[in-house]
Amino acid sequence: MPESSRPDHQDGKSGSSRYEAEKPKEEGPEEIEARIRRRRALLADTLDELAVRVHPKTIVGDVRTRALSAVDRHAGQAYIAVNRTVTGARTGLMTRDGSPRPERLIPIALVAVGVVGLLVLGVRRRRR
Repeated sequence: MPESSRPDHQDGKSGSSRYEAEKPKEEGPEEIEARIRRRRALLADTLDELAVRVHPKTIVGDVRTRALSAVDRHAGQAYIAVNRTVTGARTGLMTRDGSPRPERLIPIALVAVGVVGLLVLGVRRRRR
């Protein structure tokens, strides 16, 4: 078999195996100890972070933050809905220049007076 066609040789050069380039270089004891110290420090940082994440105070704080965010979001949506309703009612009861529309206000006022009158009558009957 010719040298250039052998699978363990690259570019037809003898002695330059593609596997030799992938071998890690020989480390001395100092390099190994330094690598171990770095990995221990990284592991200690990771463990500290995990301890903070699973601490009950952290969990309660996260849940509280999410709950407050949900309340704020729903309160904002409610405010928008009420604002639209009030604006729509105001548009129906007022003209463009801001003056009231009697043809719409008088029936509403009569209904309100009737409801209040019925409530007053109901309270008086209960007292007897």
